[in-house]
Amino acid sequence: MSVPYPWLDVPWQRLLATRARPAQALLLAGPRGVGKGALARAWAQALLCEAPQPDGAACGACPACHWFETAAHPDFRLLTLEEKAAKDGETRMATAIEVEQAREAVDFVQLSTYRAGFRVVLIDPADALNLAAANALLKVLEEPPLNTVFVLVSDQPRRLLPTIRSRCTRLDIGLPPFDQAVQWLAGQGVGDAQNLLALSGGSPLEAQRWAEGDALEERRGVLEGLAQPGRLDPVTLGERWKAIAPQTWHAVAYKWLGDLLAVKLRGPVQFNRDFAEVLGPLGRQADLGRLLALARAQANEGRTLAHPLNRALQLQAWLVQYRHVFD
Repeated sequence: MSVPYPWLDVPWQRLLATRARPAQALLLAGPRGVGKGALARAWAQALLCEAPQPDGAACGACPACHWFETAAHPDFRLLTLEEKAAKDGETRMATAIEVEQAREAVDFVQLSTYRAGFRVVLIDPADALNLAAANALLKVLEEPPLNTVFVLVSDQPRRLLPTIRSRCTRLDIGLPPFDQAVQWLAGQGVGDAQNLLALSGGSPLEAQRWAEGDALEERRGVLEGLAQPGRLDPVTLGERWKAIAPQTWHAVAYKWLGDLLAVKLRGPVQFNRDFAEVLGPLGRQADLGRLLALARAQANEGRTLAHPLNRALQLQAWLVQYRHVFD
């Protein structure tokens, strides 16, 4: 089995070099969209493979590999966000990894292994562990049973309990070189790769996600509205934009504010290069104090995206604040 993405070759080789004696608690940390989850799964499969290649990678053909690829390996557990039934009867993705999931993982590692090899618990995203779940895992992370490996994946490792971080061997996964990421995106059939990669902060998988679905078209509609603060109607736009996924809105608005701040502070446009001609005069016109306050509020909103109140009213209030930035 080869490395999941070309820019992950160095960390992949570092992991393979430890296959005989792997870290019992490994933390893969780095920005979103660089393939940490895929690397973690490849590492888990390599550890569970019963006929590894000479370099330690999984063979992809043994019974253990077949079980892993069908999510049926008895010595592997994945802790991740699960769908839950809401009070209104709809099924929604949970916002945290719950304590019951953590306790099941603790019980799992106390059992004997089925195949007399490694046992792997993958936690992705680890920063979604709620406090009770994190505390339930602490003891077993400190003293894992024999041949047990925990792999934690985190975009925001600072959100993990310090006691969990201290029990892990950390491997940082950084952004790939810009040219390499552009080349990879072009190979995936993604057009306008340079602008998409800039919009994604250098993250190739995020750039690929922008290229799929309707998010890119929604972004353009939002930015065309924000580009004319003197003409925007908060009530009309709030009603129109409430259908946009909160995560998409947050990413678009936050990066737009980031570019305005960059221009105000005499820096270059970082994310929305296709709107650079608009951002220039807007950034110079903006009131720095109000812009900073709105950017801070937008950053904090990222923590509550899964709990929207009245979406239209939230957007309308935000747009009123945004318009005042240019008074």
